[in-house]
Amino acid sequence: MKKLMFFLPLLLASFAFTQNFNATPVTDFQPGQLYLGTFPGFLYEGSNSPPADHDSDGRAAAARVQPLDRQGHPSSRGKIAVVGIGFSNWTDEFCDQQNGQCYSQSLLGVAAKDPQVNHTTLVLVDCAKPGQGADRWLDDSFRNYSYCLSQLQKAGVTEAQVQVILYKDANFHPSQALTARDVCSPTSRADACMYEYFVGQTARFIKGRYPNVQQMFLHSRIYGGYAKPHTLNPEPFAYEYGFATKWLIEAQIVQLRTGLIDPTAGDLSYSAAPWIAWGPYFWASGTIPRKDGLTWVITDFSRSDFTHPDDSAIAKVSRMMLDFYLLSPYAPWFSAH
Repeated sequence: MKKLMFFLPLLLASFAFTQNFNATPVTDFQPGQLYLGTFPGFLYEGSNSPPADHDSDGRAAAARVQPLDRQGHPSSRGKIAVVGIGFSNWTDEFCDQQNGQCYSQSLLGVAAKDPQVNHTTLVLVDCAKPGQGADRWLDDSFRNYSYCLSQLQKAGVTEAQVQVILYKDANFHPSQALTARDVCSPTSRADACMYEYFVGQTARFIKGRYPNVQQMFLHSRIYGGYAKPHTLNPEPFAYEYGFATKWLIEAQIVQLRTGLIDPTAGDLSYSAAPWIAWGPYFWASGTIPRKDGLTWVITDFSRSDFTHPDDSAIAKVSRMMLDFYLLSPYAPWFSAH
C-alpha cells in the first residue's frame, strides 16, 4: 500500500498532465445514446439489470453454490471458495497484503470485519498478481493458476471448492482505441475487442480448471485518465473495457437464446463456461460525478504512476464490492444467514 501524504496544489504543479478524457459511464447512458455514434451503453440489453432469462440462469447458478468438502462433495462442514483473479490493481483492491495480513481498507479487510458477511463457509482468496494482464490467464502458461493453487492451499481450501470467480484485468500497454467502424472479430486489433477475446478464453479455461465453478463476475476498471506513463493503462482503454465486458456477457445471453456462438467471445455455453455477469461497475469520468455521485480524483491514485489505487480508491472499491455482493440476488453465498 502506498500511504503517501502530499498536498494537492503541490502535486498538480509537479505534473503537466491532468484529466484528459471525459465520457458517460456505461451505467448512466440514456436510451438511444451511443458512444462514438455507434455503441449503446448500459450494462445489459438497454438496462443495468440482466434480462429475465439471464436473471433466471443466474439465480439457478447461485443456488448451486454450496459448501463443499475438499473433494468437491456437498458437506454442511464444507467451504465455498470465491477467487479473485486479474492484475495488480485487483490485488490492491482485493487484499493488498501487508506482513501476511490484508490491508484493512481492501475487500478482504472490510469483509473480515463486517458481521453481515458469511464468515462460516465463505473463503475469499486473492489470486490476482501484479503484471498479469488479460492475456496471461488464458491457461497456466504463466503459472498464474499454479500460483492460485498455492493461495488456495494457504487459505485451507482446494480447487474443487472454487465455485465463484471475481475477475478484473486489462491489456498490457493498450494502443488501439475503438473507432466507430470497429466490428469485433478474433483478429481485431482494437484493445476492447482483444480484451473480450481474452476474457472469453479465460472463462473457458476456468470452467475446465475448477470443475465446480458456477459463476464469474466481471468488474470494470476505475478511471485511467491520470495515468503516468501514458502507455501504462490510460484512457480511453479503462473506459472501453467496459464495452468489451458488456459485449462478452451479451454474447453468452445471445448464445443461450439462439445457439449462435460469437466469433470474438467464443463458446460461452454452460458446458464451456460459468454463468457470467457484471459485478459492481467502478468507472466514473474523473472528477465529474456520475449519477450515484462517484468520482475519481487525482489523490485517489498512487503518486508513482497515477494508475494504481491509493488508500482512498481502495476504500471506495471495497465499499462498492461489499454493498453489491451483500445485496445481489446472485450472491447469497456472500451473506451471513
